[in-house]
Amino acid sequence: MRIPIVAALAALTITPALAEPTARVSGGNIAVRTGPGLFYPTVGRIPDGTEVTLDYCTRDDRWCFVTDTGWVDASWLVGWSAKMRVTPPDFQGPGW
Repeated sequence: MRIPIVAALAALTITPALAEPTARVSGGNIAVRTGPGLFYPTVGRIPDGTEVTLDYCTRDDRWCFVTDTGWVDASWLVGWSAKMRVTPPDFQGPGW
């Protein structure tokens, strides 16, 4: 049985979308900060039980950046995404 060339090419070019890394807030209304550390100002809070999307976390898994929100203490996050080991190479904050 021969597969038409168009169908074969379509099968090669269609890739499933990667799932956004998510985690859930556990244990309280956590502070959202402008940077990865307690010395950065708090700009808001995320309620307990909220599912959040993460962009990246610091190499020591201590802080994670919540998409379009800010930095949160990763110890308040649960889920496989809460422990991503990626640090953006262009972050220019204190302590880096």
